[in-house]
Order: sequence, then structure tokens, then C-alpha cells
Amino acid sequence: MCTLIALHRVIPDTPLLVASNRDEYYARPAEPPTRVEAKSPEGPAFVAPHDLEAGGTWMGLNKVGVFVGLTNRRTEHREAGRRSRGLLVADALGRPSARAVAKEMRTGLAGRYNPFHLFYADGRDAFLTVLREDGVETRELPPGIHVVGNRDAADPASRKLTRLQAQVGALDLDAPLAVTLESLRTLLSGHPDPTEPLENPCVHTPAYGTRSSSLIAVGSRPWGYWHAEGAPCQSKYENVSGLLDDLR
Repeated sequence: MCTLIALHRVIPDTPLLVASNRDEYYARPAEPPTRVEAKSPEGPAFVAPHDLEAGGTWMGLNKVGVFVGLTNRRTEHREAGRRSRGLLVADALGRPSARAVAKEMRTGLAGRYNPFHLFYADGRDAFLTVLREDGVETRELPPGIHVVGNRDAADPASRKLTRLQAQVGALDLDAPLAVTLESLRTLLSGHPDPTEPLENPCVHTPAYGTRSSSLIAVGSRPWGYWHAEGAPCQSKYENVSGLLDDLR
């Protein structure tokens, strides 16, 4: 996943709302979201799409409301042979809370995985773990709007993150949830930068681009999950919320 927008405890009755696009090579095989059973008797089952090349997933939501989403971090030193970052996401989805995930993200990452950003939240707490080439940082996030991509949010080279942060901040978050979801879908479908395709939320290049898009709402009302298998500017979002109903 290369664009993740998280609204953490800013919408009444929906303490967690996530909008995300996955950018990947077109040749890399993947499958839409399905239910995944827990690896252990005490672990929660989860719903997630699937990477068929290296295993695991780039995002998912488990039975107790823990969301985990990963974006690869741009680096010039990607090492072959390291464990798939998608397997780390699947491991995290087996935990009972975001705080439990954070506890496990403190050590043991450097040298085992290529760099990444890992966002995880459960409607109460939210965290971001960043693995850089020179170390790992895990920080708790305050209530608010958080945009995660392939670079640090404060990196001036990433116009996309700065633009999305401002655009989401300008939305009327007191509007009905359906209106907010449609606004986020529109942002995910956008191509505001005609000269730099990778700086658009919806990416199109000959070999690489936005492969899928998702909207997930977790709160006191029935949980919602809408998934587009393809670029959101071209593909219809399907309501797959029934997967979450079955999960719970």
C-alpha cells in the first residue's frame, strides 16, 4: 500500500476511518479480501487481501477491531532475502489491540525487514512504526488526521502527502458518514499532478500503478468495508462489509 489516510477519533460514532490505495507492479499477483483464520486458539481471525508472491498482506482488520496497514518506505538499499513485510502485517493482525502490536514493534525489526511504515489502530489507540535503514521508531499518534505514504510525512519531496493532509483537513467531518466516504473516494481517485505520476493518489505508469483501493469504517455502528479491485478512477467499489459481519 502506498497511500493510507487514517481518521483517528475525529468522527462521532466512527473512531477509526481508513482510506487507502495499494500501488504495486501490475505483474505481481494478488487476491481480493477474504477471511483468514487465527493461527492460534487465542488469536483473532481477520479479513485482508492477499499477496500471492511473497505471502501475507498489506492491510487488514481483525475480529476485535485492530486495523493494520503497511506502506513500503523508499530506499536505495533494498535487500533480497529478508522476510516479507506482508507477513509482519499478518502477524500484527493476530494481536488483541493496537497497544499489543506496539509492544512487539520495539525490537527485532532492523535487519530482518526492508524499510517500511506500519500504521495500526483499534479505535482507542493508534501508532506508527517506521523502520529506516538506521533504526526503528514507534510513536503513539494523537487523535487527528494521519496520512502515510512512502516517505516521512514532513519530507518536502512528497507533495502528495502534504496535499492530501490539507485536502482531508478541509473536509466537513461532521457530515454524514456516506458523504465523508464519497469525499475520500474522490481524493483516492485523483490525478492532480500531471508531470509526476507517483505523486498522485491514483498512480498510472506502464508497469506500476494503483492496483486496488479500500475504505474501512470501524465504530459503534455496523462496521463497513468497501473494496475496489483496480484503480479507483476506473473500478467500482464493492461493499464487502458482509465479511466483517461474519468475522464478528
